[in-house]
Formats: sequence, C-alpha cells, structure tokens
Amino acid sequence: MAVLRRSTFRVNHVRFDKLRSYVRSGDVLVVNNTMMVHDQLRGKTSRGPIKLLLFGHHADGWHVVVTPATRAARGLVIRIGEGEMRAVLVKPTVEELWLARFQCNGNFYELLNRFGERNLPLYRPLKDQLETYRNVYATEPGSLEIPSAGLHFTDDLLDQLRSRGVSIVPITLHIGLTELQQYRHIVEARIEDHKVGAEWYRVTRSAANAINRARRDGGRVFAVGTSVVRTLESVAKRTPSGVRVRAGEGWTDLFIYPGYEYRVVDAVLTNLHEPRSSHLLLVAAFAGKDFTLDTYRDLVCKNYRFDLFGDSMLIL
Repeated sequence: MAVLRRSTFRVNHVRFDKLRSYVRSGDVLVVNNTMMVHDQLRGKTSRGPIKLLLFGHHADGWHVVVTPATRAARGLVIRIGEGEMRAVLVKPTVEELWLARFQCNGNFYELLNRFGERNLPLYRPLKDQLETYRNVYATEPGSLEIPSAGLHFTDDLLDQLRSRGVSIVPITLHIGLTELQQYRHIVEARIEDHKVGAEWYRVTRSAANAINRARRDGGRVFAVGTSVVRTLESVAKRTPSGVRVRAGEGWTDLFIYPGYEYRVVDAVLTNLHEPRSSHLLLVAAFAGKDFTLDTYRDLVCKNYRFDLFGDSMLIL
C-alpha cells in the first residue's frame, strides 16, 4: 500500500495491514456494503432466444444490453427459467442500453443467483464461488462490479481497527453505470464536459449519525473506495452549524474532478486507476493533480498492480 501525505507530499510504502497505524480512536471507516451479483440472464421470446446483460439500476427497472440487438423491441417479454422470471423491454435508454422491468415469482436476487452468470471471462469461476469475490462486510446485493478497494480487508483486520476505537460504518451504493465505457473513460477535450452515470445509494440514519458524531468529536472520515467518496459527498450538506451528512436514499451522478472542494471526506483508501478514468480524476481532486501523477509514475516503476485486483493507496 502506498500512503500519500498531502501535507508534506511524501509517500511511504507499507503492507496493507499496517493501515491500523494510520487510524486513531474516534475515526470512522466508511465502507460500501454492496454485494456483487450475476450480470447475465438468458431467456426465450417470441422472436427467439435472447441474452440480457445488466448494466445498472434504473429508477424504473434496470439498464440492460440485449443480444442479439435486432430482436429487441418495445414491449418484448423475455421468459427466464420456467417463467420464474420475466423481463419486459420498455424503451431504449443510453447508447445501446434498454430499460427492462422484471417480474419475479420470488426474490429477484435469489432468482438472479439461480439463473444468472457472469459475462466476462474473468468471472467464469464465479458461478459457484461468487462469495470469493465479495468484501467481507458485503450484505446488500445489487452491484454489477466489485467495490474493489475493500477486497484487501479481512475480518481480523477490521477487528483490530475496532479495538483501536475506529467505527466501521456501512453505506450502500450499487455500482453499475460508472463502469460503462462512456462514463468511466474520458474522451472529451474538456473534463468539465464529461458526465458519469447515475447510481443508486442509501445512507441509513445510524450511519449518518455515526459519521456526524465522529466529525463533531474530532474524528476523521476514512472513505473506502471511490463509490463511498461519491456517496458521502453527495449527501454532505452545509448547515449553519457546519457540514453534516444527511440520511436518505436516491441517485447520484456526482462527477468529482480537480477543483472540487471536498466537504466531509478526510482520507481516501482506493485502488490504482487507469489513465483518463473518472476514478483517477476523483483521486487527483483529493490528493492534487501533480502529486497524484508524480506518485503514479513512481508506483509504475515499483511494479504496483492497477485496477480491480490491484494494490492499494491511502491518501491522508
């Protein structure tokens, strides 16, 4: 793990389990408790077999890619299994995506686990071992990608942090559209013109109270992953008594890039991100553009691993 000190522009290199040395009593570690689910379903229609690739929650259903695309049509019904699940194509949404509404005889996520599979070759082993690729604190099914910053944690390390007086606070953001190429990778000449996809979040009252109490008492907010950063900054509101985190649920399309003024996050724990990604811009907005790029060049020389199953970075 690379540890970046914004105040001194210094970088240390330590094992991830040394994280306990950088926290103190009263701090809160905010984690995304979303759980990755299968993203592909196969079904039958009046036009022939169809494959649905889920790409994220929609306020009225799910964003999906339909294969073959020529069989997609408004109102088309897709029968999955023996009819335990049905999907209706409502309308096109963005790019090649459609809005699909699901009707289920039972719990949607249980049926998705039963009939679904992963689309990418990377996930072929996950049909029977999906739990291997879940964060130890994951409890809420709904993400189509792993909030990978948390994969480094073990139950033992979390217990060590608690023994130091650190509170582990879960919030939820279901990752989906931010992984779509047009949202994750920036092609615009001006970064201000880039847009990110809206994703659903929930911050419970107990989570908001724990974060606000810690900040009031001098504790720091450690955000584990860019999804946590986006959620916390989306629900942070300025009040006459200062910035507070508000409980609630909804949709965030917050795009953070250099120049953004952070309101509630004091430290960011994240993996290393690809060039021209919105995730990298979020990090640069927190650590500073030059410091981030200089550090990345050094980490490349030191053979740090990038992206989903890569190494970690703590920015203080």
